[in-house]
Amino acid sequence: MLVRIRKVLYAMENSPVLSAIKKGFLLVIPVVLTGSFALLLLNFPVPAYQGFLTSFGGGVLSDLLHFVTDSTTGFLSLYLVLAISYFYSDPLAGRNLTLRVMAMVTSCVCFIASFGGESGSLTLSCFGTIGVFTAMVCAVLATRLFFALNGRLYRHYRSYAAGNDIHFRSSMSSILPVVACVVLFVLGNLLLQKVFRVGNLNDLISGLLFRAFGELHSEPGNGVVFLLLLDLLWVFGIHGGNALDPVAQTVFAAGSSGVITKSFLDNFAVIGGSGATLCLLLALLLVSRQKSSRRLAYSAAPLALFNINEILVFGLPIVLNPVLAVPFVLTPLVTMLVAYGAVVAGWMPVAQQAVNWTTPVFFSGYLATGSWRGAVVQLVGIVLGTLIYIPFVLLTERLQKEQEEYLIDELTQHFTCAQRDGRQPRYLERNDSLGVMAKRLAGRLRADVEAGQIPVFYQPQVDAEGRVEGAEALLRWQYGDRRLYPPLVVALAQEDGCYQELTWCVLSAVCSDIEPMRRRFGQGLHVSANIVAEQLNDPDLTGRIIDLAERAGVCENLVLEVTEETSLDHLPHITANIERFGDHAIYLAIDDFSMGQTSLNYLRDNRFRYVKLDGGLVRQVRENGRSREIVGSIAALGRSLGFQVIAECVETAQVRDTLLELGCTVFQGYLYSPAVPLEELLFYSPPREGNA
Repeated sequence: MLVRIRKVLYAMENSPVLSAIKKGFLLVIPVVLTGSFALLLLNFPVPAYQGFLTSFGGGVLSDLLHFVTDSTTGFLSLYLVLAISYFYSDPLAGRNLTLRVMAMVTSCVCFIASFGGESGSLTLSCFGTIGVFTAMVCAVLATRLFFALNGRLYRHYRSYAAGNDIHFRSSMSSILPVVACVVLFVLGNLLLQKVFRVGNLNDLISGLLFRAFGELHSEPGNGVVFLLLLDLLWVFGIHGGNALDPVAQTVFAAGSSGVITKSFLDNFAVIGGSGATLCLLLALLLVSRQKSSRRLAYSAAPLALFNINEILVFGLPIVLNPVLAVPFVLTPLVTMLVAYGAVVAGWMPVAQQAVNWTTPVFFSGYLATGSWRGAVVQLVGIVLGTLIYIPFVLLTERLQKEQEEYLIDELTQHFTCAQRDGRQPRYLERNDSLGVMAKRLAGRLRADVEAGQIPVFYQPQVDAEGRVEGAEALLRWQYGDRRLYPPLVVALAQEDGCYQELTWCVLSAVCSDIEPMRRRFGQGLHVSANIVAEQLNDPDLTGRIIDLAERAGVCENLVLEVTEETSLDHLPHITANIERFGDHAIYLAIDDFSMGQTSLNYLRDNRFRYVKLDGGLVRQVRENGRSREIVGSIAALGRSLGFQVIAECVETAQVRDTLLELGCTVFQGYLYSPAVPLEELLFYSPPREGNA
């Protein structure tokens, strides 16, 4: 079962349509949050406060809050169209930003065109939460249609508009696709008006639902059907409250002889908003282990107390979430039946009094029934609802963790393949599942870098007699409980722009760790840390590293490893910076050395003290004669030019013995030890010959 759910979630994550919708909802959260706070302040259920709001400055505060609400949640559907179209158009537009913007504008125009009323009029209320479902449909269909028409019309009727401005030419070439899209959506709206006698798609849905309830009366079964439809509509992005409001006002009207009235449903079924999301909020606060979910819950808590739940519905999101949709639909049914049972049993009075929808829980229960028993029944419903939500919250986080593990494996595999092919993929520019995972990793990495929480391990370098000559500092960053492939971490840091800070974190840790290593292994110990050639070319960073090493008193022990992958010839400050390091007894090493021309030139000038053999040469040294010749030549160069050769990736005693015969005397690899934390390194003893 869990495997099937994971497959569904993975398919949704990789579906361009569903992925764009989900990201669109996340993008408009700041707008939702701003509007929700304004709505809370506007409807705070205290008479004295309401009087102050309308009287102060002639009602200026009330007008201000109305403006904020109208300009945020009042146009939520419009913002959602732009957000969804923005993400959906990304793979279709490629790097053509102008075309992408034109697609967003087109989808926005098509959305407006689809909301013309039966009389041809257009009301601003259409652009609020009422139009969320239509916004989703229009954003996807209009964007797709625009690019399909643009590609076809461009091939057959290529525009040669006058003007040198590329944006002007792109705009002119989009005229026909824009006109075609808008006309098609207007015709579709007119078809709805003529055939179904409704103003738009939302009116059609509301009308069908209202007719479905036409013959129903206030019975428990009717309440169950009403709540099922209400919350299912929310799950699919349709504002269920607005869509079913005519039903609630007629079928469940206040003053009816039945138990289940609109006041009853508002105060005992949709506690905290549709889906009884106050229970979801408590479940998140009680059992969630994800920082992002808990932060979202803390942000939503003040508003959820006043039955404003858009942050949770759009933030988690509930919309198109197959796991959380189950308790979202089930919980209100349970809380309603509990309250209905309390009324039928004669324990709680019937809820007949209309209560402002922003009245906090418990107060609303008391006011609706005129009895403290109403508040107690709400408390029982909240407890049961929270217990219903808890296993689904845990299941969601378990599935998310497994999904993350899977995506990290996919990302690592993709990166290693790109490495083999000599490519440098840019994951943060992607909008597929790998791009989403890469952004998540990069965000956590940047936060850890800023907090200085970057773990550094050390792999010892041992001579032929078993003495520890030095150690290499290696990055061992973890995402949760998962340790990531270090080259992937470095690539993400470089793409995200925090690689300089990451390097500084590692260097700071190394300089502070050298002193205990010197006490354990001797004053002549050298500890190396990796930098790239571009950093070695940076005069400012050079000065900072020298100052750091001097303050720690470790200049003679610090070694900077520079990979041979990047040519050093075209970097103007390399030579001067190497000399500055040499003047302060900070030595340099060439990493992954394999007789490259650039490295040979620098070795000739005696600018590097250490050379680390490329791991591929070391692994093949017993089977490949050419590898043996290259290693022997490098060892001979080291003896004649005065640099020390270090062989890494030494995994067997046979490889070590072959390297000894070729003249290598310092070794690093799993034969001796993997990279370990400082605490383990300080207790390290090289393996005995018999155990090697």
